[in-house]
Order: sequence, then structure tokens, then C-alpha cells
Amino acid sequence: MGTATGERGSSRAKSAAASLALCMLLLVWSAPSVRAAPPTLTILSPADGAIIGNGTPVSVVFVVSDFNLTEPGSAGGGTNEGHVEVFVDNTLFTTTSKSTVDLSLPSGRHDIRLRLVSDNGTGLSPDVSASISVTVTRGPAVGTPRIQVSFVDIMYPIPGVVLNDNDVTVSFRVWNFSLVAPESREPVPNEGHVAVFLDGVYNRAVMAFGPVAFSDLVDGPHTVTFQLVDHAGAPLTTPEASASVTFRIEGTAIPDINPYLSAVQIVLAFSILGVLFIRYRGPRVLEKLINRMRRRKA
Repeated sequence: MGTATGERGSSRAKSAAASLALCMLLLVWSAPSVRAAPPTLTILSPADGAIIGNGTPVSVVFVVSDFNLTEPGSAGGGTNEGHVEVFVDNTLFTTTSKSTVDLSLPSGRHDIRLRLVSDNGTGLSPDVSASISVTVTRGPAVGTPRIQVSFVDIMYPIPGVVLNDNDVTVSFRVWNFSLVAPESREPVPNEGHVAVFLDGVYNRAVMAFGPVAFSDLVDGPHTVTFQLVDHAGAPLTTPEASASVTFRIEGTAIPDINPYLSAVQIVLAFSILGVLFIRYRGPRVLEKLINRMRRRKA
């Protein structure tokens, strides 16, 4: 009896152990497999919509996760390693394995996109990329666009001055605005040229700092206006930036020489008559005077 009871207990223990092992095996089989996190790419700066002033390069700083950045051609063939392609306005601009890339871009609005690729340049699946848009200007970027244009100050001549010269030179100064040549493209903040008006009529475009000369102005009042405009020649409106100066031209009066000419003409006429008288009638008159004096003595 004791032996039979012991055998039954041992059999039950073995059965329980086998059941426990089977349950553990089933749990292992049914547990979800742990997959590696997918790579990510995030642009830290500049912010989307940023204005990059003074024509400086656009410094793009980004960070990646679960991806090993390597120089093209140097990767070991891993699934999550490679480099970054940099696109500007949908055109491949450069590649990099650094977390910062400097882009020298012309004035205007630009779309920048970074894309993770494997060592051979093949994009990841799914695609991993990030994009921003920036505006580059040769003018300043501080403050609200165009509001930073304070004013144009015409320094010479003094407003209302009366000049006796038909040639006038006007000087000016500009704050927070970059003077560049007119271009047929989308305007950018704080960049353009100066439109010059003479007596309300467009006169010229000024694209560099320096005196502006006006020649052969007619006598009378004149107004010169300098106005800041964008690339296409449209006036700035936030706020409007212009300045004017008025002056009057009064040429030096030419003296009336008619009275002097009349006096000279009279003297000249008498001189001519005197010469003619002496030349033609003078000897006869002198002879008569001598004869009269002789008769008186006799």
C-alpha cells in the first residue's frame, strides 16, 4: 500500500511539472516580439518661417534617433545607419553626416528638407524626413518685417532754401534697410531700393548710398521725394517710408545793359561826327578864321 501510494504521488508531481513547463513554453511562444524603434529626424533650428537677416548662411541644426550617421561610403551595412540628404527648393543641395549644416542661399523664400538615407543613398522605408521654410534677406531680420525701416532723412539742401544754381545735389540716409538692384521676384523684408521723384514725377532708381545729383533745373519751386520700395518697385506699406525736401531755384539775374549801350552809342556817334567834321570841313573853317584875324590886324 505504501509503495503504491508513493508511486501515485510521484506520478502526480511529474504530471504537474510537465504541465507547468508546457504553460511556460506557451507563454513564451505567445509573447509579442520586441522590435527596434524606427529612426527619427527632427530639425531643431531655425524655426519654420524664420527670417535670416544680413545675408548670413542658414545654419540648420537637427537631431536623429535610432540611426547612426556615417560618411557616405563608410557604413558597415547596418540597417539603421547612413547619412542625410539636404534638399533646397526640391533640389538636392548637399549631403551630410553632421548634425549641423550651413547653407549659403540667395535672398528669397526657401523650402529646406532633410531626409535620412542608407549608405548607398536609398531612402528608408518608411521615409524619414523633416522640412522647414525660411526667408533670407540682405536686410536686418530683427523685429517685424518692414516695420524696422525707421525713415529716410534728406540732409541737404535745407528745406525751403533758395538756390541760385540750377544743379542741385541731394543726400540721404537709410536705417534698417538694404539697398539692392531691382529684381523680378517675390519681395523679402527690409530689402529693395530707393525710388526718386522730382516734382511728383518718377525720376530714377537709386541702389547705392551716395549723393543724388539733379542738373539744369528750371527756375521756380521744386520737390524731391525719396521713397523706399521693394524689389518690384512697390512702396513699403508697414509703415510707408519716404521723405521729401523742397527748395526754390532763382538763377542770378542778368543785368540790363541797354542803358549803358545807349550812352556808349551816343559818345561813339559824336566821336565819329567829330572825326568826319575835322577831316572834311575842318581845314576850310580854319582857313576862314585865319583870314578874319589877318583882316582885323590890317
